[in-house]
Amino acid sequence: MTGRVAATDEWIRYRRTARHDGLVPALSLLYETVCDGGAPPRGPGGHVVAPVGIAGAVTGEVLATLTVEDGTVIASRSRAEPPSGSTTPWAAWALGVTCLRFGLSERLLDAALAHLGGRTVGDAKLLHQQMVKGGVAEAVIEQLEIATMLEGATPGDLDDNVLTGLNAQITETDRMLLRLLGAVSFLADGPGQVARVSELIADVYFGPARAGEHTGENTGEHGGAA
Repeated sequence: MTGRVAATDEWIRYRRTARHDGLVPALSLLYETVCDGGAPPRGPGGHVVAPVGIAGAVTGEVLATLTVEDGTVIASRSRAEPPSGSTTPWAAWALGVTCLRFGLSERLLDAALAHLGGRTVGDAKLLHQQMVKGGVAEAVIEQLEIATMLEGATPGDLDDNVLTGLNAQITETDRMLLRLLGAVSFLADGPGQVARVSELIADVYFGPARAGEHTGENTGEHGGAA
């Protein structure tokens, strides 16, 4: 296995873990491998979203404790300066978050297809209704576009603007899928809650607070890296 292929496979692993195992296992894996035991990266507003049990997950005020289908995550915020000696590279973290969120979006599609395939209208499956098929097709097309952009990517290949755009596209795709799930998307322990936490993660690291930051500094403690 060449170095390039091995590096690429590392990022695919976050996507696969998110799709097959869920948010908490994937986010824990991302912290363990990219942060290498260090404190979780903060967004530019000082926010952190991390699974319960991750060392240093609570960096200040706890804003929310969110239960999802496979565990619990904490959203916190610190106004203090990031600790010195931090080594989490922004490029690696940003790509990892994007791959993870895309895997969660694929998991959401799987849940939507299973839900729709098990419901009927009259004698026909809901999944076979024209409007529903159109909604599913639209979401799948969006996911294919995202997959194409992420294919073979390693840290630094995609700049901040591209990754921000991909995260916005993931969020919009998730919202399409939530509409297809209907009332199921509002369950606190269902796929809708995971999609909402995923969107929160995107807001923390790719939201409006990043506007105006200089992409040329995205190699060390810049932006989301704490």
